[in-house]
Amino acid sequence: MEESIERIFTAEMVESAGRFFQVNTENPVKLGDAENYVFEVNRDGTPYILRLTHQSHRAKHQVLAELKWMEYLQTNGCAIPKVIPSKGNNLIETVKGLDGSDFHCCLFEKAPGARVKLVDGNHNGDLFYVWGKTIGQLHQKTKDYIPEKAYQRMDWQEEELLDAAHYQADAPEQVVRQQDIILRELNGLAVNRDNFGLIHSDIHHGNFHYHEGRIHVFDFDDCSNHWFASDLAIPLYYLMWSLEREGVEDLDGYAATFMREFMKGYETENILTRADYETIPLFLKVRDLTLYNFFHKKYDFMNQDREWNKAVSTIEKRIIENRPIVQFDLNVISHGGR
Repeated sequence: MEESIERIFTAEMVESAGRFFQVNTENPVKLGDAENYVFEVNRDGTPYILRLTHQSHRAKHQVLAELKWMEYLQTNGCAIPKVIPSKGNNLIETVKGLDGSDFHCCLFEKAPGARVKLVDGNHNGDLFYVWGKTIGQLHQKTKDYIPEKAYQRMDWQEEELLDAAHYQADAPEQVVRQQDIILRELNGLAVNRDNFGLIHSDIHHGNFHYHEGRIHVFDFDDCSNHWFASDLAIPLYYLMWSLEREGVEDLDGYAATFMREFMKGYETENILTRADYETIPLFLKVRDLTLYNFFHKKYDFMNQDREWNKAVSTIEKRIIENRPIVQFDLNVISHGGR
């Protein structure tokens, strides 16, 4: 979390949020603080997830749009944690930071199961298949979702992390040049009901639990109107990024194995065109760019450890060289694409 937000956040705010939702916050377990404050709390022994979002990160109507979409997906059979209303029957309640600014508070069921780790025995073709199938279902269901005017999420081009200069006054010229190329390519892509819509935007292996053969997706904070192909690139990207940092050498081979099973699952629920699948390498580059800018937004690299700086330097090198994190043969994934 940015230092400016840390300074205005207090434990008393968590207690106040808990009272709105009638949960016990006496010993909350912090689960995350990168872009939101996320805690595991409980009510009569049942675990829930309490999230507090500063107004600078998301406006209240954007959070409501996220929660409304989650409700729609959950109602239509997707494995999505329920959004729990407050005792006042509101999906969002507000608490004040020390400077008087708003933190939007909401409560979710805790997804059953647990995260899958790279070294977990479940990290195999069966998981990859279900992973793809789950995303395919989200895309297929969303095609019929028409949000009310008041509940609109941002479009892809509104993403501030697409602008390196926003976080680095001296952003490398080569990075800015490649950023401009990426944006031109995105603006040139076709947009239609079958390839573009509201997507989760962050379904990597840290944002779902695996339980009894089913994936339960959570953390919809980054959802936006985007190409479905981006939702296919992101799981691959973060899997490759994690393996890269572990020193795994044959990323291309692992990617082929992953995408073969992942896309088999995806196409049981939804099928894109061959042209849409061919944009996956572009979206791998987009994720390199947004992750690179995220790190520059959040951290002071003059004071970061060497390994962190090395990871970001590796991303920067890829951006400058205009290459995705991994190469793979599209023929291994295009089963039904037209």
